[in-house]
Amino acid sequence: MAETPEELYQERSRRIEDAVALKVPDRVPFAPVVHYFAATYSGIGFQEIMYDYDKLGMAIRSMVLDFQMDVCPDTFRVLSWVPPLEALDYKLLKWPGHGLSPDVTFQFVEGEYMSAAEYDDFLLDPSDFLMRTYLPRICGTLEPLTMLRPLMFGWYTRLVSNLASFGRPEVITALESLIKAGKEAQAMIAKGSAFSKEMAALGFPRQFSSSVAAPFDYVGDYLRGTRGIMIDMYRNPDKLLEACDKILPWMIRQAASIPKTEGINRVFIPLHKGLDGFMSLDQFKTFFWPTLKKLMLAIIDAGLTPNPLFEGDCTSRLEIIGDMPRGKA
Repeated sequence: MAETPEELYQERSRRIEDAVALKVPDRVPFAPVVHYFAATYSGIGFQEIMYDYDKLGMAIRSMVLDFQMDVCPDTFRVLSWVPPLEALDYKLLKWPGHGLSPDVTFQFVEGEYMSAAEYDDFLLDPSDFLMRTYLPRICGTLEPLTMLRPLMFGWYTRLVSNLASFGRPEVITALESLIKAGKEAQAMIAKGSAFSKEMAALGFPRQFSSSVAAPFDYVGDYLRGTRGIMIDMYRNPDKLLEACDKILPWMIRQAASIPKTEGINRVFIPLHKGLDGFMSLDQFKTFFWPTLKKLMLAIIDAGLTPNPLFEGDCTSRLEIIGDMPRGKA
């Protein structure tokens, strides 16, 4: 007798959970991380699939059904962000049809978006720094946000003087671009949610519930850049460690902010700089592992499963990164 989609959903979820828990599953789980293969397999162009939510869903559905994967890969979220970010003139990424030819994969644009001298500003008030300094640097339409005054200045009737900057024509234009991007994001999320529910009804659980970054990678990837954070380990070690500690509770909150769903409790953590080729073992023990370990333990305490992906050789770190509760990561 053929299994129902509900039974297949439970079977696939249990298969992965057994593997995580170091039990012997009924077979090896098949849960690949997939980006553009969905487009290639369906014969849809890279640019086309990133601009059309319906075609993206169709390609993923075809791939998952044909290969009978144990999850529905996180491909929709990974490839569906183009319309919202395009509305902001986003500079951290190039993608097919936006800075790149139509047939290549998207590319991260690394830069020093926070100088070493700005550590103190970030540490004093990360949200203020991100709003009035960082976003104007990575989003072309948001450059006028540098004209805003700190929100902390807007106490009691002084709120009025703070509000004045919102009436500037340039700021109004920036806010309008945020509204446009927000509407695009709502449409994207609605499509993604409907697609996930459709795939779940067919018996395929989502691959991940959420994703977060290691605090060191947050600083190195998005603020200081590879060169900057490498130098900071020597010239600004205390500020770097303080920044990692500042970021840690926000990553924990983000990981735990997604409601837990049966069979979907995995938190993806892509790791970029804690590798053998970038930092020494002593540097790994000092700068990278302490906050990553705390992040993973907090994820476990929240009833979730951390899924760290070391994107490179970490052979010398295996004994250290194995310091996790057994069967919980």
